[in-house]
Amino acid sequence: MPLLHVGIDDTDSPKGMCTTYLVATLIDEIRAKYRLELAGFPRLIRLNPNCPYKTRGNAALSFKLPVPTQLVPKIKELVLQKVQEMAMLGEEGTDSGVAFYEGEEVPAPLSEFSSKVVKEMVTMEEAEGLAKKLGIETHKFKHGRGIIGALAAIGNRLEFGRTYELIAYRTPEYIGTPREMDIDSVVKMDRTTRPFTFDNLDYNTGEVRIMPHTPCPVYFGIRAYKPYYLERAFDLVRPLQPVERHIIYETNQATDAHISDALVGKLKPLTTAKLCGKVLSKPVTIRGGHVIFTLGDSTGQVHCAVYEPTRGFREVVRGLVPGDEVRVYGAVKKKAKLPLTVNLEKIEVLSLTALTRLRNPSCPKCGRTMKSEGKGKGYQCPKCKFKSTTAAPVKVPIERSISPGLYAVPPRARRHLSRPTQPRYEV
Repeated sequence: MPLLHVGIDDTDSPKGMCTTYLVATLIDEIRAKYRLELAGFPRLIRLNPNCPYKTRGNAALSFKLPVPTQLVPKIKELVLQKVQEMAMLGEEGTDSGVAFYEGEEVPAPLSEFSSKVVKEMVTMEEAEGLAKKLGIETHKFKHGRGIIGALAAIGNRLEFGRTYELIAYRTPEYIGTPREMDIDSVVKMDRTTRPFTFDNLDYNTGEVRIMPHTPCPVYFGIRAYKPYYLERAFDLVRPLQPVERHIIYETNQATDAHISDALVGKLKPLTTAKLCGKVLSKPVTIRGGHVIFTLGDSTGQVHCAVYEPTRGFREVVRGLVPGDEVRVYGAVKKKAKLPLTVNLEKIEVLSLTALTRLRNPSCPKCGRTMKSEGKGKGYQCPKCKFKSTTAAPVKVPIERSISPGLYAVPPRARRHLSRPTQPRYEV
């Protein structure tokens, strides 16, 4: 049977809905009505996290479906009907898009386009031009910006790796109310399934990370490196409200797929860069508890910022001194009247500058630290009274508060696409 690829994006708003929920209900309806099964897992593809048009996590959805030729029009009609019914099209900024591609293999240009959408900004003209060139059917609702994500969700090859997320949804009467969960069961689940699941809890703050705080249908989501750990984790948690349905998505989350190698002189706003360079200024703490320092390479220098919600991660940055060699990962931002800034997600300390301080010399007779007799008068031992006019201060090393290694923001501040590091470095 022909393989129909379906991509959907931008159906939610800050007031509610979630494209993952729309797709979950759509898949269940296709199964019930047409007795069809997907080819593989449906996909949740996180796009450029710096996109100013995103609602929350900037996710686009896709799935592949073997469909008898005579049913293809009916499946397409059902998809469009579902988007028309469930998308929050009455809200400003909800500009849904749907894409249909028929074929076994995704064309290489579509995969290249998807990688670009994950890393940087693209235009509607690029998306529409590509769809026309490749013969991909697209449907726009209102302005239809969602066709960009819909195409990217179909084309993504997960070339940086893949993870999985089980998402459970609330019954309609609970949507918009506070989520309730047996927290002890989440702790038990985390301890039982680690390190195969991740970002369930932030042990620094006690915050449960599997539940969002938005008025959407999502009850909770559990992330894992392999899908078979998710059903076990799902069985361990005890939600205190009804679960309407759940689904497992294959994702590009926690893969660093959004990060590009860059030089300071070629940084582009609204991208996420990986830079190597030297610390040029001592980190300073500004109003609000944010920490700023300057990083330089052979092409220029740029401000790097670490914000208050990252908590202990700021202490790592405060431990830097000019001359330290580091590799930083972060979002490139440009605001009016402010210099270009990299908002850090991770920092790898490559090498540390050796720091020293001057100390009075030791007495050659008894070993005690000598005291100065005054400028140009030498030193005298306070214990044995030995004097010396030739003794000089000695340099002693200063112990650094940080050591070489990779450090990341804690789970509470981590973006969906950022790959977790070793737990002890998530500060």
